[in-house]
Amino acid sequence: MPAIAMLSLFLISSATHAQALPTISTGTVSLQQVLELVRRDNPEILAAHKRWEAAEKHILQAATLDKPRLDLERMYVPTGNNAVPDTERAISVTQDVPFPTKLYYRHGLAAKDAEISEQAYRAKLNGIIARARTAYASLFLAERSLSIFDENIDVMRRFARVAESKVAAGRSHPSDALKAQVELTRMLNMQVALEGEKETSQATLNALMGRDASAMLATAKEPVTAALSARFEDLESTALSERPELREASLASQRAGSSLSLARSDYLPDLMLQYRRRHDPQRGGTYDAILGLSLPLWFWKPAAMVAEAQASRQAAQAELQAETLATRADVRTAWARARTAGRLLEAYRTALLPQAEESLKIAESGYRADKSSFLDLLDAQRSLLNYQLEYYQNMAAYEQRAADLARVVGREL
Repeated sequence: MPAIAMLSLFLISSATHAQALPTISTGTVSLQQVLELVRRDNPEILAAHKRWEAAEKHILQAATLDKPRLDLERMYVPTGNNAVPDTERAISVTQDVPFPTKLYYRHGLAAKDAEISEQAYRAKLNGIIARARTAYASLFLAERSLSIFDENIDVMRRFARVAESKVAAGRSHPSDALKAQVELTRMLNMQVALEGEKETSQATLNALMGRDASAMLATAKEPVTAALSARFEDLESTALSERPELREASLASQRAGSSLSLARSDYLPDLMLQYRRRHDPQRGGTYDAILGLSLPLWFWKPAAMVAEAQASRQAAQAELQAETLATRADVRTAWARARTAGRLLEAYRTALLPQAEESLKIAESGYRADKSSFLDLLDAQRSLLNYQLEYYQNMAAYEQRAADLARVVGREL
C-alpha cells in the first residue's frame, strides 16, 4: 500500500475514533456517556480485569510439569602427569512427575481461581458503575438545585420590589421589605453551599472516569426515571443466580473442595523419571533408565494439610451461606428503598408541586391586592422552594436506589 494511502487511512480512522469518544467537557453529558468512560478508563476496573487475565494465564502453568534437569558427567579426568587415553562420560535427563491426580487438581484450582477473578472483576465493575450513577445523580441534583435557587432569587427580588413599593406608598409595614431582604440573603448563602456540593460531585465523577478531579465537566442531563416494574421475586431470583459476589463465594466453596482433594493426594508418591546415556572406554556405550518414587513417610504432614483443607472448606461453605442470606436481605432492602423513592417522586410530580405553585400564585395576587400579608406570601414561596428541592432530591434518591438495586442484583435493570 502506498505511503500516502496508509497515511490517509490512519487519519480517517483517528478522526472516526475521536468522533466516537463522548465529549463531556462542554454542553451537556448524559449518564450513558459517563458510564461508557467509566467502563473504559476507570483504573480500578482496569486493575481487576488485568488480575482476571493474569489468573487465566496461570491455568496452563498449573497443568504443566516442572522443567526437566540435564546432567553432564565426566569421570576419571586426567590430572597432572597422569595420562588416560579416554574417560567415562555420561549424559542424563531427569523429570520429576507429580502423581497424576495432583496435576489434575492443580489445574482445577487454577481454573477456579480464574473464575473467581472474573467474578471479582464483575463485582468491581458493578460497584464502580453504581458509584458513578450515584455521583451523576448528586451532580444533577446540585446543578438543578442551583437553577431552582436562581429562579427563586429572581422571584424574591420581585417580591422585594413589590414590598418596597407598597412601603413607599404607605400600604405596608417597613418590616416587609426587610423580611424580603433577609430571605434573599439566606437564598444567596444556600447557593454558595450548593456550589461546593457541585464541585465535590464533579471531582468524584471525574475520578471515576479516570480523569483529573479539576477537569471541566459538562452539565448533567436529567436522569430517566422509569417506574420500577420488576417484581421482588424476579429480582431475588436473578440476584441468586447472577450476583458476582454470590457466584464468587460459590466458586470459592468449590475451590475449597478441590483443595481438600489435592491435600489428600499428598499421601500418594511422586515420580522421578531419568534417562542416562553412558560411554565407558572398556564397555562402550550403555543406556540406563531409572524410575524413582517419593516415600510419604512423614504422614503427619499430609494429615495436617488435609485437616487444614477441611477447615477451609467448612469456612468457605459458611461464607457462601452468609453471602446467600446477605444477598436476599440486600435485594429486599434495595428494592423497598427504590420503590419508596419512586412513589415519593410520583407524589411530588403529580400533587405536591402543582399545589405549591398554585398556592404561590394565590398568595402573590392576594398580597398585591392587600388581601393577605407578606408573611403569607413568604410562606408560600418557601413551601414551593422546599417542594421543588425535595422533588429533585427524590429524583436523585430514586436514581441512587436504582443503581444500588442493579449492583445487588448483578445486572442493569
